[in-house]
Amino acid sequence: MSLLWPDQLGVALYPDRLLLARASGGLRRRLKHKQIIALAPAAADVPPWQPAVDALAVQVAAGAMAGAAVTLVLSNRFVNYAQVPFNEALASAEEELAFVRHCFTRVHGSQAEGWAIRLSQAGPRKTRLACGVEQTLVDALAKVMTPLGSRYRSLQPHLMASFNRWRSRLAARPGWFVVAEPGLLSIALLSDGQWHSVRTLKVGADWPKELPGVLSREEFLVGSDTQCEEVLLFAPDATQPLMLDAGKWRIKALLPTLLPGMAAGDDAPFSIALGA
Repeated sequence: MSLLWPDQLGVALYPDRLLLARASGGLRRRLKHKQIIALAPAAADVPPWQPAVDALAVQVAAGAMAGAAVTLVLSNRFVNYAQVPFNEALASAEEELAFVRHCFTRVHGSQAEGWAIRLSQAGPRKTRLACGVEQTLVDALAKVMTPLGSRYRSLQPHLMASFNRWRSRLAARPGWFVVAEPGLLSIALLSDGQWHSVRTLKVGADWPKELPGVLSREEFLVGSDTQCEEVLLFAPDATQPLMLDAGKWRIKALLPTLLPGMAAGDDAPFSIALGA
């Protein structure tokens, strides 16, 4: 392991599992280790993210992250999203944060007052996307990762990590961006470099058949002047080719980048942990 190019270790935290993927550093990254840790359901009196945090703590204590720069990716089940329109009346960072919290509480109620909030970058006068995570979760992760010091590089929501991976494709033309996790779809409409809508919905195991109807409902609810049937779908957990009866929708499945040492299909779920 080079001190100049440390290994890159990504950990994706879900309610039911922890995904760890370690790749060599440098320009020629290669998968070195992968692991899926199954988690028991959270007890009724603890948050749904607690089993994942506890499992992560075990891995840190066991030295599984020694010598690596670590990025954590949060399942969209642990994250809430809200659109934040441009507001020229905001004169300071404090006013901007208050406005973002207002956008969250309007959608999610008073529970949003205790969330850690981050705001995406955007062009001038553009609508941005904000993500909100329970502050207790952020604090619990920071405590677990304390032994790593500066090697704990970032904490990223699944939707934003996926958006950053496919940003160039999404900026090309108006379209829908769908990120699929088992039992969950995050659906956003993007156009002209800004977020027109975003929503996270629970779905069944047969979600590919549900997707066209879900998109039609979202189109109706958004009621945007931006009319488009282009859909970019990122579903790294889909180990089999997706069979979609898409109707009017032009759905393009985005294939995760596989590093050397990764097998198509079986290793695709690890791509989100590695930012690939």
